[in-house]
Amino acid sequence: MGWGTGLLGALVMVGGLALPRGGVAAQQAFGGLVVDSVVVEGNLRVATDDMLMLAGFQAGDTIDTSDIQTLQRALWQLGQFSDLRVFADDGASPGRGVVRVVVTERPLVRRVLIQGLENADGDLVTDEAGVREASPYDAQSVVRAKALVREALADEGIPFASIEDRLEPVPELTNVYDLHFDVAEGNRVTIAEVVVRGNEAITTEEIVGAMGTRPEGFWWFRSGDFDEESFETDRAERIPRLYASRGYLDVEVLSDTLVIDPETGKARVEIELDEGPQYRVASLNIDGNRSFDDERLETYFLPQEGGILRSLGIGGTSNEELEARGRVYDQVAYEAARETILSLYRNSGYLFAEGQLIETRRPATAEGEDPTVSLTFQVNEGQPAYIGQINITGNDYTYERVIRDRIQMVPGDVYSENLLIQSYQGINALGFFESPLPFPQIDPDPTTGEVDITFEVVERQTGAINFGTSVGGGIGLAGFIGYDQPNLFGQAKEGHLRWDFGRYVNNFTLSYTDPQLFQTRTTGTVSLFNARDRFFSFQSGERRRVGGSVRFGFPIPGAQRTRVFTGYSIARTTYDLRSSSDDNSLFGLPPGTQSQLQLGITRTTLNHPIFPTSGSRQSWNIEVNGGLLGGDGEFTRHLVEGSWWAPVGQVGGGGAEGGRPIMFAFGTSVKAGAIFGDPSNFPFDRFWMGGVQFGQQLRGYDETSITPFGYFPERSGGIADIDRLGDSYLTVTAELAMRLNDNISLSTFMDAGNVWTDPLDIDPTRLYRGAGVGVQLVTPFGPIGLDYAYGFDKTNPGWQFHFRMGGGL
Repeated sequence: MGWGTGLLGALVMVGGLALPRGGVAAQQAFGGLVVDSVVVEGNLRVATDDMLMLAGFQAGDTIDTSDIQTLQRALWQLGQFSDLRVFADDGASPGRGVVRVVVTERPLVRRVLIQGLENADGDLVTDEAGVREASPYDAQSVVRAKALVREALADEGIPFASIEDRLEPVPELTNVYDLHFDVAEGNRVTIAEVVVRGNEAITTEEIVGAMGTRPEGFWWFRSGDFDEESFETDRAERIPRLYASRGYLDVEVLSDTLVIDPETGKARVEIELDEGPQYRVASLNIDGNRSFDDERLETYFLPQEGGILRSLGIGGTSNEELEARGRVYDQVAYEAARETILSLYRNSGYLFAEGQLIETRRPATAEGEDPTVSLTFQVNEGQPAYIGQINITGNDYTYERVIRDRIQMVPGDVYSENLLIQSYQGINALGFFESPLPFPQIDPDPTTGEVDITFEVVERQTGAINFGTSVGGGIGLAGFIGYDQPNLFGQAKEGHLRWDFGRYVNNFTLSYTDPQLFQTRTTGTVSLFNARDRFFSFQSGERRRVGGSVRFGFPIPGAQRTRVFTGYSIARTTYDLRSSSDDNSLFGLPPGTQSQLQLGITRTTLNHPIFPTSGSRQSWNIEVNGGLLGGDGEFTRHLVEGSWWAPVGQVGGGGAEGGRPIMFAFGTSVKAGAIFGDPSNFPFDRFWMGGVQFGQQLRGYDETSITPFGYFPERSGGIADIDRLGDSYLTVTAELAMRLNDNISLSTFMDAGNVWTDPLDIDPTRLYRGAGVGVQLVTPFGPIGLDYAYGFDKTNPGWQFHFRMGGGL
């Protein structure tokens, strides 16, 4: 046979090779081809020299099939060609040939243009799918890009997108095109109705309420968008869980259908159920428990019915009565009880305790009866766990003892999950570290029964220079500059320096606080001040105070979160009455020296100093003026305050990375004050109310507008300045807060409060009311707050805007 025919016949077997164009000298067995030359045809963009370099052979070389295959692979890997053929033509003499490479280049994509894509990221095409500009056209990448876009739109509730791709030639350029993706997204699928069939025991409204797939509603959070993953969770988890809480353990979703109108995108979800029978509890046995008796553990599984009234012996149904006819088996509640009992064990040191709830189902034995479940709670207590090592990592600046002071456990203690959580919250509440802190790492060793705990922190900048402007009814427009450092020397010592200046104020304050005097748990604070107040609300004069104070705090043994305080302050006060003023009730007083002894007690379990979501704070402070202390005042002032916070839900968070959720919390607070004696020489120690900056806060009202004699607008006639002050007050606040993070919080609130001339006049039924919305921010210049509140009990009820700056948010 011919040489060329024999060689290329063998190459055809590896694919991509054409039949020979001409014969070369015949040869019975293939022994090699001597190359006369290598010719490249069809290439426009790829340089011939580059292709010849990839060949690895040249004229005069002897090649065989493997050399041709190597050339093929190298050229295909360039990704530039849609077709590639290798030929061997007759050479100058027998045994010699011309290697001819003929290629067809892929179209070159100059630009990638995407039209009509609004609800997905175009980077899916260019980055994830690999469709590149100034690159050869790749049909597989285009297919992949269209699939990714469709998938992204489906995740957004838009499952019927139409995507067309086209190549448009670029004028005056050969084989160069613009690649267009034309997207017609179509309508978003919106759930208009959920239809449930086969349900008799539980209403459709209850089932839909338990689902994540719900019809669209009036509010923005009821968009009605369809999410396939959420709907699958409805089928597999949410609906069965709801039925399991009512005793229907065999419920089955027989079918589900999504009926969509392509023209409008409105959809109807149809679900067909087989509820099955309702199970009742036949018996409950508890095995393996040694530390807690059966009766105590049974209370977690058998809660009293009837709530508060039942505890008083009124109404409800007793457990004995329920067991007589069989209690409906609430599988969800029983599982929650199992977790609660295990938490009880963990808080008692049994970290390794395990508990399994074993169900034995029995069918009904007679017509009209329900099937039953016999339950066994099998406990494996294990041995108590003891704290081994407590490690702290990441504190490069803060002293370790500062952190350990917030840890409620020491090595050798019995392990307690509650104390671990309290320790974690206490460290987080310091405010010295990035938040949220990683949850402590727990390393138990079942062989020794010891548990090593590691708290990991990340330092953050705590000192801040504050400057800017503030405005309020108490001081008007003012500027300020200061420096705050809550972690001086890394030892949680606090330094505070601030100068407020403006038309109505000129105050200088310097303070220093040591939370561990002489390495003890005693705290100490010393402060100096020089203040000139020309009140915006009281314009008949100004007050100047110069003095200082010292205060000490002592722990109460056995009460980690409670401290008592004592202190002493002395100040010289002078008043300057404006010559044009007819009202001398406030500023027409002689100078006086105020000598004051302070006593107090505070308990706090709040998990955050500014934006708490759980915990409480209670305090009672007594200020004794005069008497044996001397000075020009003879009165005692009592201040009582309490606030309580509880989490009510969260959005997001969790997952493998432990992302920070948005927390919702409900809080209430009560504040009250009373003065006994004669404070007339120091009238500004009395109480006034309204606004947010001056006196007692009541949003929705002007500053100082709530008086013992009723509502009087700010600086209105008909009442003397002194009559706006009272010797007692009471405020109550309820707030629902959304903590976006440690720097931003949104809230809705309701305030109520009043002031009275005498503590005996306090009447909680006579309070002025306000309600509204607010936002609180932590900025480099300090905390600020914006509130918009409605005052219900003003002469002309209406809205009021408030701006707050500084602490006390």
